[in-house]
Amino acid sequence: MDNNKSSDDKKFTFPVIDLEGTATDPAKRKEIVEKVRDASSTWGFFQVLNHGVPLNVLEEMKAGVKRFYEQDLDEKTKFFSRDYSTRKVAYNSNYDLYTAPVTNWRDTRSTQARRTPCG
Repeated sequence: MDNNKSSDDKKFTFPVIDLEGTATDPAKRKEIVEKVRDASSTWGFFQVLNHGVPLNVLEEMKAGVKRFYEQDLDEKTKFFSRDYSTRKVAYNSNYDLYTAPVTNWRDTRSTQARRTPCG
């Protein structure tokens, strides 16, 4: 399995992790865990293939995020909080405003999810 698939720009490659077989093969699962650990610490992100999440669910998640950010500020501020421990949905700007050495403006929406299978 090639973990560094190229994008259209041949200068940029990033980790691509294929989850196929991890549910039934403990050795494959262990191998994938190591690949996720490596990609997370080296790159900070990776693409996942064969994750089992239906395309329509992914598309609705993206559409939901877009709908949230396109709302008026008054609507979004109902979710404003810096306390992620007690809120199931939280929204804020610059979550690390008081701790980061420099400030990068960004809006963040955080959602706690239950661990239940799709479907």
